[in-house]
Amino acid sequence: MGWRMNTKIYPDLMIDLETLGNNGQSAIVQIGACYFDINTGEIGKEFLMNIEVDEASKYGEINASTVMWWLQQSKEAQMSVFGPQIYRVDLRSVLEMFTRVMTEGVENVWCHVDFDLPILKHAYQAVGLEYPFKYWMGQHLRTITKLASVSTKDYVNEGIAHNALDDCKFQVKYVVDCFKKLGVK
Repeated sequence: MGWRMNTKIYPDLMIDLETLGNNGQSAIVQIGACYFDINTGEIGKEFLMNIEVDEASKYGEINASTVMWWLQQSKEAQMSVFGPQIYRVDLRSVLEMFTRVMTEGVENVWCHVDFDLPILKHAYQAVGLEYPFKYWMGQHLRTITKLASVSTKDYVNEGIAHNALDDCKFQVKYVVDCFKKLGVK
């Protein structure tokens, strides 16, 4: 797991987190991100890293309902986050790598801003690092789909659902379509 180097950087960045909780202080077990062209959907530089569960629990909360939810997900999703073949890193190192390779030139951070960004910000604060994004950069997936009257159920996730990078690429598809539908450039 990691990132592709020497790929394009766009002003739009998609982020997705896989966690063991559902509040702003949740333990992060996987971070995925990709730069993308808002007009074409072309994917640029990518990032995917897993965090040690023991390490994640030092800096974030785990709740039983989310653990039970993970047990109901596909084997592929479980293996992509928790499988024995997965390389896991401590949270601080993952966030340092993320900042180093995935924040250059970012103007818009696309995600579920009421979920992903508070958790990510908490993680940065918990390990003593500066949060790399400004509050105005957050762009909400639910808002854009509502404005464009686009249903995410009309799209197929060609990767593994609940693998953070595959979820990012899935989300890029419908955000780009929303912009096209709204006639925004």
